[in-house]
Amino acid sequence: MTYRRIRDTLLYILIFGCILAIVISQIYLLFSRESETEDAVEFTARSSISFTGVIVRNESLVYSQNASDGIINYLVEDGSRLSKQSNIATIYKSYDQIYYRYMIERLENELDVLESAQNRGTTEYVQPEFISSQISEMYKSVLSEIVSGDLTALDEDRLELLKLMCIYNVSSNVEDDYSERIAELNAELDGYRRALVNPIANISATDSGYFTSVVDGYESDISIDEIDSITTDKIREIISYPIKENVISSDVIGKVFSDYTWKLIGIINTDDRFFVNQSFDLMFSSLEKTYKGYVESITPTGNGNEAIIIVSCDEMDADIAGSRVLDAELLFGEYTGIKAPRSAVRFVNDQRGVYILEGEKMVFKKLDVIYEGNDFVLSRQGLDSDYLELYDRVLLDPVPTVEYDASDAPEVTAATSE
Repeated sequence: MTYRRIRDTLLYILIFGCILAIVISQIYLLFSRESETEDAVEFTARSSISFTGVIVRNESLVYSQNASDGIINYLVEDGSRLSKQSNIATIYKSYDQIYYRYMIERLENELDVLESAQNRGTTEYVQPEFISSQISEMYKSVLSEIVSGDLTALDEDRLELLKLMCIYNVSSNVEDDYSERIAELNAELDGYRRALVNPIANISATDSGYFTSVVDGYESDISIDEIDSITTDKIREIISYPIKENVISSDVIGKVFSDYTWKLIGIINTDDRFFVNQSFDLMFSSLEKTYKGYVESITPTGNGNEAIIIVSCDEMDADIAGSRVLDAELLFGEYTGIKAPRSAVRFVNDQRGVYILEGEKMVFKKLDVIYEGNDFVLSRQGLDSDYLELYDRVLLDPVPTVEYDASDAPEVTAATSE
């Protein structure tokens, strides 16, 4: 009798223990599931194609038989527009001559500033408080240009800042004039002028166009006129060796291209032609500017999805003028919305959405999808509370809960990637 009682007691304890373990495990699963969430946040996605492209233009080399006889001093910046017979460069025997001319220009600019600042017509009616505010603004501009490395704008604003400070000093009677400093500058200027000698050669443009001092050896190999005959092998060759060794003559000082329009040719891994004859933003990883590119053609090569893409652009600057090979990204669009994990998307009564947690309650929120990524979707913002909102706690692996009555439970299916 005692043995049976002990046996029954142990059996009851075992059954109770099993029930307790099941209850505890369910409670644990319930609360642990609540932690499997992700906050809905704003996100911007880009729809784009990336490829390495080769810039193609109709280019003509600029020669000078004296190029190797001295030091070339370029008179125009890369990407500048040239008219016929305009000066491109001068060649001097030494760097000293280039330095002397640089100092002459600096001193002449400073003289202009000082003479203007002490002119009574400039300072007599000036309010020092107004000039002081202009000095503060110009000082901020100079600091910004130092940080950005914009040396051209920095030099111009440096002179303007000097002019404002000199005007302020004269108008507030800190200085009577700058006659002493002007005399010193004129004496220094005369010394540099006496040291000048004539250049070895002057180089002028034989045709109008856009100039760059950068040459790479491919100028006669590729052109816009023959762009359709450029093969994938040629594209890969140029990408692998952007500068052609041992082919650039010593008498070449640069090149000119007649038109500001240039083309970018590259190899992409899609033969989908839906964006041909359309304009898109064109970005380069090494440049800060965005260009507007027009997709002229996408031609399948017959090697799987491989195709040759040709993009044209009519924006010219120094960076483009001096480049041949660039890593490019063609942007079809930017989409900003509320990000939701693709794995959390469900269909309820044919409506796409996600489940979120509101307190301890699971609520279905609809999605108005504007973009689909590999592992996420973006839903439109600013809709009513039936749709996903910022900072909602999205359940990553939602399951039906006791909140739904068995007779009213919706039909829930998981979304699948097509």
